[in-house]
Amino acid sequence: MTASAASLRRDAYAHDDAKLAALEQRVYGLERGVQDLNQLFTGRIGEVSAQLSGLTTKLDDRSRTPWATIVSAMGVVLAIVIAGGQLVKTPVDDAIRRLERDVTRLDGSIKGVEREAREAQLAAPGRGELEARWILEERSIDALQRRLDRYERAPAPGG
Repeated sequence: MTASAASLRRDAYAHDDAKLAALEQRVYGLERGVQDLNQLFTGRIGEVSAQLSGLTTKLDDRSRTPWATIVSAMGVVLAIVIAGGQLVKTPVDDAIRRLERDVTRLDGSIKGVEREAREAQLAAPGRGELEARWILEERSIDALQRRLDRYERAPAPGG
């Protein structure tokens, strides 16, 4: 082989070596990228697994009876009912107080009227006394009637 042919071969080999080195570099870069992707996916899969586990826990928690919420809601409802009852009860209490005051006043008035009635009853003559008065009045009326009758029968003066 001639020197030029050997030189050509060496140049071809050198060119092939450079290509091979470039290919090795590309393969190394791709391997590195695949490893990085593998690590990334492994990390992401772990995160997704943790999130799914958290979601499962939340769903399990939601399927439980929320007693704390129910008791709190009952407390709020009880407070509203008490407040509403107080709002309804206040006017009723006021009306009852007014009625009690009026009843007390009426009782005082009735006692006064009863006292006056007792006094009038004590001041009024008894039945026997009234009958005696009536008899006296009847006798007085009879006497007046007899007098009138006498005047009517008597002759008129001057005539």
